[in-house]
Amino acid sequence: MQITAELDKQHIDKLQHLEVSFKKNTSELIAFAIDEVYSNKSKPTGYLGSLSDDENLSETYKEHLDWSHKV
Repeated sequence: MQITAELDKQHIDKLQHLEVSFKKNTSELIAFAIDEVYSNKSKPTGYLGSLSDDENLSETYKEHLDWSHKV
């Protein structure tokens, strides 16, 4: 497949830097970027964390926070 792309100066500079850094041509870098986006898109979202169930959390949230690093 042949792709024609119009890039601004900022992205041209980044592309040229990546070509030198990875020792890859533009086609190889596009394929690499597609593979990275594709593999990361199919991964589930990471777990961020949770608190124990508290029906009054809007009133008691300060009790759940660690304030020890504050003066």
